[in-house]
Amino acid sequence: MPIDSGQSRVERLNKLRKLGVRRGAHNLVRAPEPVASVNREEVRDAGQAVLPGGPVDTPFGPAWVRTVRHDLAEYPHLAEFLAVRSEALAALGRDRSLEKLDPAGSVFLDTETTGLSLGVGTYTFMIGLGTYEPGAFVVRQYFMRNPGEERAQLHLVQEALAGCSSIVSFNGRAFDLPLLYNRFILARMPLPLRGGPHLDLLPPARRIWRARLGSCSLGNLELNILGVRRTIEDVPGWLIPEIYRQYYSTGLASELLARVFYHNLQDITSMPLLAAHMARFFLTGASVTASPAEIPSLDRPLHPLESVSLARCYLALDWPETSIAAYRTGLSGSLLDADRRQALSELGSLFKRLKRREEAAALWEEWISTLPGDDYLPYVELAKHHEWFTMNLAAARGWTAWALRIVEAWSPGFARDEALAELHHRLARLERKLTGGSPEEG
Repeated sequence: MPIDSGQSRVERLNKLRKLGVRRGAHNLVRAPEPVASVNREEVRDAGQAVLPGGPVDTPFGPAWVRTVRHDLAEYPHLAEFLAVRSEALAALGRDRSLEKLDPAGSVFLDTETTGLSLGVGTYTFMIGLGTYEPGAFVVRQYFMRNPGEERAQLHLVQEALAGCSSIVSFNGRAFDLPLLYNRFILARMPLPLRGGPHLDLLPPARRIWRARLGSCSLGNLELNILGVRRTIEDVPGWLIPEIYRQYYSTGLASELLARVFYHNLQDITSMPLLAAHMARFFLTGASVTASPAEIPSLDRPLHPLESVSLARCYLALDWPETSIAAYRTGLSGSLLDADRRQALSELGSLFKRLKRREEAAALWEEWISTLPGDDYLPYVELAKHHEWFTMNLAAARGWTAWALRIVEAWSPGFARDEALAELHHRLARLERKLTGGSPEEG
């Protein structure tokens, strides 16, 4: 496996040294054990940290495996995914094939790699798989100590996946699975679970939380959504490839390498929690007439931006009533002016599409009365409403005149010229109608 050279490698090694890595790792302090019970065979070479797990024989030589068993009686939140309805998962992922996903037969997959490229030179040096077994959620981590063990590692992974029917991942569709399949292809092995249901949690997480949180990394979602706080045993994901390169170049296992096992374990055990949490937002179906109280609050109040983001998700699923309820829930909370303006615009457009014109008009009036600024859109929409539906031409002319005043105050430019031309045209038509002339269509 090639080792990076040059200034970038020096910078990474300096970061490692700040975290306590030295060649040989002679003076490192043991990190605390994970909370979960671990079946492990401790192997200690002189001057090295203990790596969790132990060797397993295969027809292709030994492979290193660590197994962690979470008793569902002790960790009941991990059992919630088993009760999730498949139609809720299909709505969450916007994928009808997920209606065939069996929660009990799913594998939660996460890999740790030697780089971010999907090319042939990138190895999946750790492949973590979480599955449900009677009374437990079990995570197995298949670690490749050197490239010569890859065939044995993939053999064990293939055996484990043979008992699964679907995949749940976090960014696995774009990264983990293509990279893992590359390794199987290069090893001339059949691809496991190809074509089966695959729920990737990252895209729906972004749809729900990017507006509120910005970053939708799994660690950020754990902290801000699930209330999970990782211990100091964790290592940042961006550092993991360099930790493995350090191990490969020296042959010595550092304490940081042992912590990569913790990082991967936490990634996998968080996925069923996150999937169950998100699926609860989609238990409302298209046939349900929702009210704001029926938008799920889970164990905490929804942030207004969460409600607005969910409204967009429901609208994409063609659940208009649920979408309206979520928009109203969001608008009842505290939003920045830009976010409130966008939500009002989207909800008004939805009311127009549903031909609920009086509700749309009330919303545009709320927009005008509650938001400062030079938005002329609600004035134009009210002018259209009164010209074409209430036939109150005087009101239509008044709203158009107000819009004209707003646009005249804009800075010179194409947008101002275009808006002025449209408004002058509208105002002239209304004047002709009011004086009994023959209006042109527009």
